[in-house]
Amino acid sequence: MSLLLNKVARIDGPIEEIETLAELETKFSADSDDRAFIGLLDPTHDDLQLLTRIFDLHELAVEDSEHGHQRAKLDRYGSTYFLVLRPTVYLDETEEVRFGETHMFVGKNFVIWLVKDALRSQDKTRKAMQDAFQEALDEEGRPVVPLVFLHRVLDSLVDSYFPVIEGLENDGDEVEDTLFADNSEASEISQRTYGLLNEVSDFKRAVKPVGQMLDILMGRIRILAKAEDNEEQVELIRRFRDVNDHVLHVNDRVDDLRNSLENALAVNSTIVAERQNDDMKRISAWAAILVAPTIIGSIYGMNFDDMPELHWAFGYPASLALMVIVSFVLWMVFKRKEWL
Repeated sequence: MSLLLNKVARIDGPIEEIETLAELETKFSADSDDRAFIGLLDPTHDDLQLLTRIFDLHELAVEDSEHGHQRAKLDRYGSTYFLVLRPTVYLDETEEVRFGETHMFVGKNFVIWLVKDALRSQDKTRKAMQDAFQEALDEEGRPVVPLVFLHRVLDSLVDSYFPVIEGLENDGDEVEDTLFADNSEASEISQRTYGLLNEVSDFKRAVKPVGQMLDILMGRIRILAKAEDNEEQVELIRRFRDVNDHVLHVNDRVDDLRNSLENALAVNSTIVAERQNDDMKRISAWAAILVAPTIIGSIYGMNFDDMPELHWAFGYPASLALMVIVSFVLWMVFKRKEWL
């Protein structure tokens, strides 16, 4: 376990940094108005149990977080939200998408950010957490409410999806460019298109639930805004709605790309069928051309006594000429029909 984000903001005091979770247990109470912002990389079972004791986390959420390999989702347990997020990065060298896994517990006065499968090094992950915390400070340098911090995280997550969809769209354009290339191999195109479709489907499963999460969060905040008549809550809804617009944009582009790739597979199948048909035409044409002299040769190879041509002085060159003429006529016919 590595403690990457370790801030405790006193309601009437400075922002303190803790060294260990054991120190956090002595310095923070979930019943207080202080706010805790904790970030861990690869938390252990003992770490999760200690966090459960400090923040009164629900055992089902903790169990999901401990096991990992969760789909993107948002669950609510009382006043605490449990989110599973799937950050992504596009690897241009291998033309594939790599998926990470991040879990977050967001309560009324705490945020716990657990990185289960990091896409970056420990130093870069720490910097990302610290930057998110710094961006979540208000004009007076005080930490904002946890939901505002969550907005910063989700906004950054959705922004990171755009380079991924751009990389996938570029791969899709390359597939379309190779569809009608004369030197393209149909099997290679089908294999690449099918693999890209799988990448797009996996990416869709990571992106789509984020929009559903935002709808749930905005619905909850609307209830609080009406109950408290709080302008800050209304502004928070606007900010979440902006992130949701970006998610819808990414989802639309993913759907368009998937349709384009499915069409590319269908077009490739059609091209393969047409090429096979052309090959069959060529084979049939040459077979017909070769059959004609074969028939003529077989007739004169029967050696009947009553065949006048057998005793004709020009029979041999005449039969060869007939073979050439018939073959040439057939070649001209098939050439005009563009079978050859």
